[in-house]
Amino acid sequence: MEHPCLSPQTSIADLLAASPRMASTLLDLRVDCIGCSMNHFCDLQEMCHQYGLELETVMKQLSKKLEVHANH
Repeated sequence: MEHPCLSPQTSIADLLAASPRMASTLLDLRVDCIGCSMNHFCDLQEMCHQYGLELETVMKQLSKKLEVHANH
């Protein structure tokens, strides 16, 4: 599967579909997005706002995980 372009507007559902490793990263961030029925509509920017997370930091963490997954 081709990875979505990672941006603040990337939906949580697309992120989870891009790599199974994203679930563990979201768990590490202590967000409830994995099992949420709204993850098809919520994007990274909204998630960060909802949970009080810094978007730039979260984007860097997710980008690293996607790179690792792509190289394996």
